[in-house]
Amino acid sequence: MRNAKAGPRAHLLSSAMVLLALSIRIAGTAFAQTPASATNLGLPPPDIAATASLSAALAELDRSAGTVVAEVGGQSVTWGDIADAIRAMPPIVSAIPFQKLYQNATVQVMQQKALVKLGETTGLDKDPVVRRRMKNAAEQLMVTEVLRRSLAPNITDKALRAVYDGVIAGQPGPDEVRARIIMTESKQQSADLISRLQAGEDFGTLAQKFSADATAGAGGDLGYARLDMLAPEIGAVVFALGVGQISAFPIRSGEYWFIVRVDGRRQPSTPGFEEAKPGLERDIIHAGVPELMRLALKQADVKYHGLTGRKEADTASK
Repeated sequence: MRNAKAGPRAHLLSSAMVLLALSIRIAGTAFAQTPASATNLGLPPPDIAATASLSAALAELDRSAGTVVAEVGGQSVTWGDIADAIRAMPPIVSAIPFQKLYQNATVQVMQQKALVKLGETTGLDKDPVVRRRMKNAAEQLMVTEVLRRSLAPNITDKALRAVYDGVIAGQPGPDEVRARIIMTESKQQSADLISRLQAGEDFGTLAQKFSADATAGAGGDLGYARLDMLAPEIGAVVFALGVGQISAFPIRSGEYWFIVRVDGRRQPSTPGFEEAKPGLERDIIHAGVPELMRLALKQADVKYHGLTGRKEADTASK
């Protein structure tokens, strides 16, 4: 979430999941950031029950994806845009109340469209390097959709049940740690806050006053999280600390600095089939990626020009 009250949280992805781009690292830090001022901008969320799951809430947005909630420089912001923005955030954001998540995601999309408009006004969209990178980004999106749609038929209840019974049933869930964080924009500020914490000041109080993360209002409380739900830099420290311990030094993640405290540890019981389903679906898609890529390369006209390569004009004339 890009702003003062919503820190970036990146999902730890396997190499296959990077290829799939089913989750997106947002600024390489702890929480995908969105503006804290979202609640002050008159952006009421759709009428979705507070008890609804995140997937159910997103499905509601999808049903009326064309509903326009804002306009920025003549460009519409729709429920579909907001649903896409939330899906691009790491899974741990499901712990945030949907109303707040919706508002923050809406402002994030508005900011994005405003920045795009600014870039177009200055002619940045015509810059060759920018155009190349935009093309690469569009191709990556196509890769994601090809993988998802091509491998979706492999996801059947029978296949999911077989993986669940063979890998998960009867096994305890992965370790989880309950942590608090304080996110700052400078190493020095984090170091100063660590000194105050070591002198006995309350972590939650300092988080409320100084953290730029969305969890500030809750005293920096992230709730319980698995290692794969946290940015690698933060997860490595959190899972190395004992209960009650605070990181001794500021942690750099993306463009921000973090202080973490561990409040608890637990090992959940075996997750039920329905709870495990999303992860199982990702595993099945993951397993099908190598074969699909092999077939795609076989069908394509591939020419490799070595490390020295060829000039694009020379290649096009052949």
